[in-house]
Amino acid sequence: MAPSLAAPLAQVCAFALGCALIHAARRHAAIVTAVLTAVAVAAALLLLLAASVASAPDTDLLDPVTIAEAA
Repeated sequence: MAPSLAAPLAQVCAFALGCALIHAARRHAAIVTAVLTAVAVAAALLLLLAASVASAPDTDLLDPVTIAEAA
């Protein structure tokens, strides 16, 4: 049974398209830098949000009385 090559092929195509777009927009380096910076910051924030949601305790384990007393 051969492994599916659809996902790696899509990643390679997306990378090549990104490289082509960056190369085509090389005259507007400041704009490209700003856009890529914004995308990197947004991706980092989404990754941190996903990690914090994944590591959050279940709501069944929290006792509201204990939380109120701790405050």
